[in-house]
Amino acid sequence: MSIVALTLSNYIMIAELLGLWFLLESNVHLTKRTINITRCVIILIVFEAVCWGVERYLREIGYLTWARIILTPTIYILHPIILIGIMDMAEFLKKRKFLFYLPVIISAPILYSSQWTHLIYWFDENNLYIAVDSIMRYYPYLLFMLYVIVFFALFTIRYTHFGTSERRGIFICVVVSIVGVIFHLILEMDVDYSTLFASLLLVYYLSLSLLTAKEDTLTHLLNRQCYFADSEKRKDSITAVVSVDMNDLKKINDTQGHAAGDKALVTVAECLTKGKFKNKRVYRIGGDEYAIFYMKKSEEYVKTDIEYMQEELAKTPYVCAFGYEMVKK
Repeated sequence: MSIVALTLSNYIMIAELLGLWFLLESNVHLTKRTINITRCVIILIVFEAVCWGVERYLREIGYLTWARIILTPTIYILHPIILIGIMDMAEFLKKRKFLFYLPVIISAPILYSSQWTHLIYWFDENNLYIAVDSIMRYYPYLLFMLYVIVFFALFTIRYTHFGTSERRGIFICVVVSIVGVIFHLILEMDVDYSTLFASLLLVYYLSLSLLTAKEDTLTHLLNRQCYFADSEKRKDSITAVVSVDMNDLKKINDTQGHAAGDKALVTVAECLTKGKFKNKRVYRIGGDEYAIFYMKKSEEYVKTDIEYMQEELAKTPYVCAFGYEMVKK
């Protein structure tokens, strides 16, 4: 396949990734690290598309080459690595990052040696791809599906306090990805995932940018701007408003330093979002001020949640004052 043919066959993907590359320059919400990782993912997607194009060309020749033996497992390995990169954009992998790479590390020698071990697939002397007659033939697809599921789980956990509407776009992309992989397994179709990755990356970038714009950078709660927007947009659903003021933040900053003050704010935020109580949105609206909106919840429910949050705060050295008001309809 010529460079021109490869470019034209991936024209939409290239346009998306090129546009995203330059959009990154204007984003004021994402960190430098996130921007750099996003660019690395863009490069990996382009590399995967090139590998796929070359490998597809090598299929058409009548003899086996070393290039195809190397390119096929490389493509299989690139799929989960790209997903790991997308997860790392939002700093999901801060802790135990090695565990996320472990399935890829284990899979690499298995895939690269399969030509000789016949564990998953191999190529015969006529350059034909032959898969083993067992569940191991699906190993590369199952590896990819594992990371798709992990990606969505981590995204849901990271933005659990944002509500389902903000996560819907990512959910749709992930479901479509899983369905696509399942169809490829059933129909035994071998296709290039680079366009799918490019679309997922673009939608994820837009979602991440949107969510970051709504987020308080320190506590990861919803911010003041989002509070005022929701007070208007969700006024028909809000049944209660809780105000929370942290005591002695200035004293902590003056005596222990601002790092200790930041730790206190984060700890309080964790206490306000912990537990089983749902249908509420928690905001940091000022230096030591928080607010909570409850959607379609009774006064008894709100009072019970306040008691729970106070119990969580009692386990910390910090004290907060609570007040609430039910919204009359």
